[in-house]
Amino acid sequence: MSVQYCLILALNYGMIISITMLFENRSSLITRNKFKIKKVSNRLLWIMVNFFGCMALMAPIFLNLPDQMEAKMAILKILPCPNIEFFTEPILVLAEGFWSTYTIIVCTLTYIVLIFQVLFFTSCCVYYLFISKTSQVSLQTRRIQVRRFYGIFFQTFIPILLILAPLMILMNRRRDGYDQLENNIMMFTLCSQSGATCLSILLVHTPYRNFIKSIIWKQRESGTPITHVTGDLSLRV
Repeated sequence: MSVQYCLILALNYGMIISITMLFENRSSLITRNKFKIKKVSNRLLWIMVNFFGCMALMAPIFLNLPDQMEAKMAILKILPCPNIEFFTEPILVLAEGFWSTYTIIVCTLTYIVLIFQVLFFTSCCVYYLFISKTSQVSLQTRRIQVRRFYGIFFQTFIPILLILAPLMILMNRRRDGYDQLENNIMMFTLCSQSGATCLSILLVHTPYRNFIKSIIWKQRESGTPITHVTGDLSLRV
């Protein structure tokens, strides 16, 4: 079960790092950007440091697991009537106390570092595309770069906002034991993230949006009845 938790954690960090890579790639494509990563080896090193650094900080949590039977009994004191999966499925309970505080601090720290990188590459794009304009880049090239930047921005931030808004509401509420409503809302937002990501990609980028429009219009045209009108044509001389 701990292996599954590690895989979920790795996928979560991989998704956030991929968002950072999108903005880094868009920033590095700007020719006048002084902070772009020029070599492929340096980019690979930067990605590996981000990913394995985050995983290394989270590794001690899974190396110091409590006794699972005692931890489950403690959960039963808070939640006397859990779902049947609590007894039939393998469940991993993480440690409380110091390791709970350590988890919160590490998660907060890693997210802050990754968000800072996203903001840094975003600020580079904003500065070189909107503020520091030069005649070395044609107007058409600048227009294409700005359009791609807008596409990446809305593609990534729409799903993030759909997740952060409910989570911030849940974090500001007072927690008194187990709350099924909060748990359901959190799981729903996490499960809807992939769908929101796919939908944002289809709606934001012009080629995908045009393809969807073409499919919809073809269906409408195929469903519209066509009436053939025939008549006699008489000519007078």
